[in-house]
Amino acid sequence: MDTSSEKEKAIALLQKYKAGLCTREEIARIKQWYDSFEDLSDSLNAEDAQLAADEAAEQALVKLFGENNIQQPGDKKAGLVYYLLRIAACFLVGGTLYALVGKFKSAHPSLITYSKYSTRKGERKKIQLSDGSIVTLNAASVIQIASDFGVKKRDVLLQGEAFFQVSKDKTRPFIIKTGKIDTRVVGTSFNINAYANENLVSIAVATGKVQVEKEDAGGKTVIGKDLIHNHLLVYDLKKDTYRQILADADAFSAWKTNKLVFSQASIAQIARVLERTYNIPVVLTGKPRKAGLYTVTFDNYPLQKVLSLLANLSGITYAQNNQQLIINIQNCK
Repeated sequence: MDTSSEKEKAIALLQKYKAGLCTREEIARIKQWYDSFEDLSDSLNAEDAQLAADEAAEQALVKLFGENNIQQPGDKKAGLVYYLLRIAACFLVGGTLYALVGKFKSAHPSLITYSKYSTRKGERKKIQLSDGSIVTLNAASVIQIASDFGVKKRDVLLQGEAFFQVSKDKTRPFIIKTGKIDTRVVGTSFNINAYANENLVSIAVATGKVQVEKEDAGGKTVIGKDLIHNHLLVYDLKKDTYRQILADADAFSAWKTNKLVFSQASIAQIARVLERTYNIPVVLTGKPRKAGLYTVTFDNYPLQKVLSLLANLSGITYAQNNQQLIINIQNCK
């Protein structure tokens, strides 16, 4: 195929892109060679632009296809992509490329990425964000910070449990995403519990004001508006229902001071907390005669003392080795 034919193909591809008819593969390739010209100055004259086009085209080709799969600019025949790259560089001088790039960026916004912080079982961690907000992660939790955090809003993703102390900024709301639940604040402190192996997501407000939204196929619905001190919202993932009640917010974040506070909790729920807190696998055995719910506080106790008190309260028996904790719930009362 001669060079004029390949140049026609290059122009046709650009026209196809401008018309919005390119495939995903073609769009991805076009974006790659757009990006390769970011360092070119818009003050280049036509001759300089041609030289820059040759050099940038060759570098981009090597990067995209490997050195052995391209032909040099001096060859009589050149690959299609080489001509695309040269055309792109020349368009840069006239401003046409800028228009195309603007169109591409408006149709395909920059991809948001996330940096991740996590804790293991038995571990807690305090993180200070770029806006001054402080997040305390409970055991076995993960928080991800959006790459555009602080630009127009402050988005984070949470799986697990964390206590947030959010710096006040009315122009940039702070949004915590936990599955289909969004917690939106300006400046306040609150606890969120959203472990993947739990059926409930809870938000307990310590200070300030909080709004909670549920997102589904039909859009976002406000399920908690203007929640303030000691307001608790609990969302049931399985039933798709929620409730708002008054509760002691400090009790929900007592884990920060090594306290375990349970209110009407089943042995299964307590066992999952013990597993995360003390970093030991817990196995439940037996079928209980009664499905009891227990309200109890353990104040920075070692695991053995917790188990002893829990046995007296509930009737469980237990055995522990270096590998796991086995709790028998047959005699629960």
